[in-house]
Formats: sequence, structure tokens, C-alpha cells
Amino acid sequence: MTTLTQLTPLYAAVLLGVAITWLWQVAKSARRSLWPRLGILMPLGLTSLLAAPVLDVPALFGMGAGLVLIAAYWPVLRLRGPPRPAEGGLMWLLLIAGLLSVSWGVQMQSANLLFGAAALTLYSLALLLSATLYPKRFNVIAPNFKVSPTFLRRWQGAVTPAVADLELTLDVNAARLVNTSGHTLHLAGWSPASGNAWLRTRSADGELLSTLSAGETVYLMPWSPMRGGPHEGVRLWYAREGEDATYLFRADWANAWVSQGAAEAGERVLN
Repeated sequence: MTTLTQLTPLYAAVLLGVAITWLWQVAKSARRSLWPRLGILMPLGLTSLLAAPVLDVPALFGMGAGLVLIAAYWPVLRLRGPPRPAEGGLMWLLLIAGLLSVSWGVQMQSANLLFGAAALTLYSLALLLSATLYPKRFNVIAPNFKVSPTFLRRWQGAVTPAVADLELTLDVNAARLVNTSGHTLHLAGWSPASGNAWLRTRSADGELLSTLSAGETVYLMPWSPMRGGPHEGVRLWYAREGEDATYLFRADWANAWVSQGAAEAGERVLN
């Protein structure tokens, strides 16, 4: 059984829907300067699912389903740089080559060629979307002015993890953050939610501290989180060890339970 007649319309429609949904996710990530590190797995998985009923190889279905699930639910994102001038042309060439291969596969009635061409076309489409939708930034910085790479993380797309990597403790004159993630975190900077600041994290001695190992504590000071307005909060930008993506830790609280931010209010732990 090596003809596409083995594909039912519903099965083909489901695979097409998964491909379109994945391209939509790639496009949204591109607007935040992100790219799925395991992006190649989705075209390979969909191609395996497409080939399974045609070639009558059930193992391809299991392998394809596994690859699709990994690509969909374990999308390790990484920051990508701005596309180079020649990069767009290369991606267009890949897309054209994929489309020509699809046409050639149909004419030759070669299912194997058609599957490979479909995977190439889908992957080149994702690359092209990522390059085309990359946010355009205008350089308004003086030529001799150097910007810290940690400061640039604030203006790049940030990911809020489903489970917080940090535990926040509030007291009168500072806030403490404990690394509960189990791995090293590289801290870029932080800001109170009520302001637009860029401050550096510090150790208990007041020294700058940008690398936080598992279980270690860092301080946000000098700052009185209990003496703000009725609503206060904190935002901290950081990166995980071995990852390029920027993560955002955010916490908000109400100060109505503190009378004038009095020192006797004690401390409060937010996790």
C-alpha cells in the first residue's frame, strides 16, 4: 500500500490542522524573538504520521505521535538574533525547493519523495515566518554607548514559567528571593511594579550578585516593599543555566494589611 488513497479525509485534515496550529505558535514566538529549539521535531513527526497508513508501518505512527507531542508540549524556546540579509533569501530558496519537490513527487507518484518534500516545506515555512515576523528594532543608542547584555533582556520577550523558580519573602527594609528551581539562575535586573526602574540584585552584604545557585538567597534592596501604595509588586528578569530564553518572575500583593508600613508588621512569604 504505497498510494495516498490510504489517507482518509479526516486523518489528513487533522494533520493539516496540527501543522497550521504549530505554524501559528511559531509566528507568535517570533514576535517575542523566540524560536523553538526542538522545532525540527514537528515536521518529522507529522511526516511520520502521514507515512504510517500509506506505507502500512504502524511503528511510524507511534514514533510520529511521540515527536509531535514533544514538539507541542516541550517547546524549549531560545532567543534568536535578528535575521541576516542573506538568511531570508536562503529560506525562500528552501521553501521553493520544498514546493518543487512536492510537485515532482506528485508527478513521479513517489510517496517517499512526497513525504520528504512535505517535511522540508513545513520546516522552511516555519523558518520563514520566524525571520519575517522578527520584531524590528531601531537603534537609537549613541555609537560609543555600550549597553549591558543583562539590560537588553528586559526589552526582549520574557517567558513566565508555570511553576515559579523563586520564593519571595517580604520584610520592612528589603525583599529576599530564594532559588527553589534546583538549578542555577542568572539574574539580570528587577523593578518594583509601581515604578519603571532597573535595579541589580545584591547579596546580604550589599554586593552585586547576578548568579544564584540552587538554594541561595538574593536581596532586593534598598527597598521597603511594605511602605508602598495600596498595591505593590516586583518584577525580576533572569535566565536559566544553559538556556537563552529570558524568564520573568512577578509577584503582586496588597499593602492594606500593613498600617503605614510599620516595622512591627513582621514579614510575609509569597511562593
